[in-house]
Amino acid sequence: MFKVDVKENKEYENDPASHYLEISEGKYEGMHFTLGKIEFIGEDEEGNGNIQFDYRLLFLPEHFIFEEEKAEIEQVVALVLEKILENTIDRTGEIDETGNSDTEQPSEG
Repeated sequence: MFKVDVKENKEYENDPASHYLEISEGKYEGMHFTLGKIEFIGEDEEGNGNIQFDYRLLFLPEHFIFEEEKAEIEQVVALVLEKILENTIDRTGEIDETGNSDTEQPSEG
């Protein structure tokens, strides 16, 4: 598989993100990227949620050729996003339809 670390963005001045993700183990070790807009676009026939997302590839080690490995790179980014969402849900309980996590119920009064 692979391991991902979150790094403070001190290297990429042209990217507005304060942090980026780095693959630190596995086939794509050394790849740096940021995640952008994430949109939930419904469910498939089996009830699995579908998402659409933007990402920015900041660095890819030179032995990779993006055009040849684009589909696999995007799959890795999608797996990282999936893990982030799973961890968010595990920690907070649930995510509402706007993508905000909220485990507190409003008080009635």
